[in-house]
Amino acid sequence: MYRYELHMHTKEGSACAVSSVEDMIKQYVKIGFSGAVVTNHFIRGNTCVSRSLPWEQLIMQYSKAYTNGRKIAEELDFDLFFGIEEGYGNGKEFLAYGFEPEFLLSRPFLRNTDLNIWAQEIHSVGGFIAYAHPFRDRDYIKNPDEVPDISIVDGIEGYNRGNRDIENEKAIRVFGNEDTIITAGSDLHSTDFDSAYGIETQHRIRSNEELVKMLLERNFRVYLGG
Repeated sequence: MYRYELHMHTKEGSACAVSSVEDMIKQYVKIGFSGAVVTNHFIRGNTCVSRSLPWEQLIMQYSKAYTNGRKIAEELDFDLFFGIEEGYGNGKEFLAYGFEPEFLLSRPFLRNTDLNIWAQEIHSVGGFIAYAHPFRDRDYIKNPDEVPDISIVDGIEGYNRGNRDIENEKAIRVFGNEDTIITAGSDLHSTDFDSAYGIETQHRIRSNEELVKMLLERNFRVYLGG
C-alpha cells in the first residue's frame, strides 16, 4: 500500500507553518508515506506571501515550497504534488489539486473571485476541489455549523488531524450517506509528528492526472495513522 498526505503546510508559503518543505518531506518519508500535496495557504488565507506583489511574482513566491521541494522529493523517491488551500469567505476554506503553478500564473483574475469561479477554473483543467475541514469551530470562523453547498465541489475533507473529533464526526454524519467523496488529511505545519492522516492506495501515484482519477473513482481508503 502507498500512503499520501493531502493537506500539508510549509513555512515557505504558510505564515502559521514552522518547518521547511525539505524537513516535512523527510519526516513523511520517515513515517512511511509515499507522497504528499503541498497545500499552503493562498492569498485569502494565512499566507506568508505579500498580497501586494504583482501576480507573477506572487505566484512564483507562493510556489517556492513546491518548486524547491521537487529536488529533495526526487532524491528520496517521494511523490510531491502542488495544491492550494484557499479561503472563500467567513473563515471557510477549500483544498484543490491536480494542476501545476502555471494554472495560477495564467489566471490573475483569481486574486478576487468567488468559490464558483474557482471551482469552474479548477474543473476546466481536470482538477479536484474539496471543502477543507467543513465543520471546524474556531473563533475566526463565522457560522461553523453552516452546511456548504456540496454541488459546487468534488468532495470534502471528512477527517482532519487538526480537528476535534466532534468536528470530524459531524462531517461524516452530514455527508457520509450522500454520494460524496470523503478524504483525510493531517493539516500539519511542522515536523513534530510521528503519524499522519491521509489516504492509502494500491498503486503509486505518479502524476496530477493519476491523483485526480484515483480520487474521483474512489480508488483509495482513508488512513488515520494506524
